[in-house]
Amino acid sequence: MRSAYDLVIVGGGAAGSEAAFSVADGGKTSILLVESHHFGGTCTNHGCVPTKALVKAARVAQAMRGAGKFGLEPVEPRFDWGRVIGRAHEVRDYMLRFGKQPFLDAGVDIQFPAEAMLVGERRLKIGGDTIEAGAVLLATGLQPFIPPIDGLAEAGYLDNESALELRNLPRRLAVLGAGPIGSEFAQIFARFGVRVTVVEAAERLLPPEEPESGAALREAFEAEGIDLRLGTKLTSVTRSATGRTLHFAEGATVEVDEILVAVGRCLDGDWNGLNAAGIEWDRKGVKVDRHLRTSQPWAYAAGDVTGGMLFTHTASAMGPIAARNALAGGGTEVYEPRIVPRVTFTDPEIASVGMTEQQAREAGHRVKIGVARVKDAEKAEIDGQSIGQVKVVADADGQLLGCHIVCETAGDMIHEAVAIMAGRVPVGVVAAEMHAYPTLSELMRSALSEAAS
Repeated sequence: MRSAYDLVIVGGGAAGSEAAFSVADGGKTSILLVESHHFGGTCTNHGCVPTKALVKAARVAQAMRGAGKFGLEPVEPRFDWGRVIGRAHEVRDYMLRFGKQPFLDAGVDIQFPAEAMLVGERRLKIGGDTIEAGAVLLATGLQPFIPPIDGLAEAGYLDNESALELRNLPRRLAVLGAGPIGSEFAQIFARFGVRVTVVEAAERLLPPEEPESGAALREAFEAEGIDLRLGTKLTSVTRSATGRTLHFAEGATVEVDEILVAVGRCLDGDWNGLNAAGIEWDRKGVKVDRHLRTSQPWAYAAGDVTGGMLFTHTASAMGPIAARNALAGGGTEVYEPRIVPRVTFTDPEIASVGMTEQQAREAGHRVKIGVARVKDAEKAEIDGQSIGQVKVVADADGQLLGCHIVCETAGDMIHEAVAIMAGRVPVGVVAAEMHAYPTLSELMRSALSEAAS
């Protein structure tokens, strides 16, 4: 490790990795990437990758139970949780198989594992060494937010990381939070025989999504026996010899064996020296401008650490822009994503892009809505699906403002809407074109046709 670098990147997740590769030039520009725990970031290590492997395993288990509707004999799946979670870890490890070598091959210096802390302007302490940096790019991600509920810390809880390290399944589990992470974990554990209670302060599942999307997921969850406590306030938690008891404001109680906290993520700025460097931040993330520059002209930030949309694909897009701007000493590249798809990998999947109906109306658009129900599609009847819909939000001149899909393959289907919005193609044009039969994509055509009429 040198005593000075043109660019120091803190964090080897999606944002930091893409940033390093985008500006690496075989060593002509001195670049240092510092990672404290693991390459790949939250998504690869204890987010998207291992949880989606569990989602798949849970779908297989549920398919075995539901085989009767296809004329087969249903069977209760027999499983070894250690092998199930072991496969999730194997998938994760495969994604991480190259380690630090690709960075070294590109001419990027690596410090791993190592903690990096800002100790002043353009200065970082890494291990026992102080490093000077022409520019710094922060890509450290966020930490799970633990709500200040009386007795929660003393009773003990799981987060998205520790939940993936469970050696044995609990008999009863409470999931605090009904956003994407909480909803995915709730269904995973329920499908492996855990009695799951979901606790959410909002009145519906997936509060940021369309109400119809949350309602469809609620129907699916209730059909699988998941206990939903929506629009309720958890006031305290106590622990006894038989488990943990959740106490609600209305006086009700629920006893469980484990509590999984999934209510969002936050930033601890003291951990990486933001105050010492004079970089503005709050609990949601580091403050950045359109160029991803922080309050200090020499410091940039990308990915989850900036708050906003916490997706791997947004982090991957932000990292290169921030890195190029940082090396240019105030570059002109702007990060202003117009189209960002998102997927919640429950069953059915929930996929969205663009505005909700309410957001479009509040923005002043003359809104036209198109809705097609999953149960009206022949492919859904073939596949045994009945829950969900495609909802499109368009304006009066035919431009697609948003699309919201609930069905088994919503995460794949949403990209037709992405393409429509990217190309600014009028909804009527796409609605007039053939969609293959029998497919769930016919639902998209039906919804677009209604919005175009």
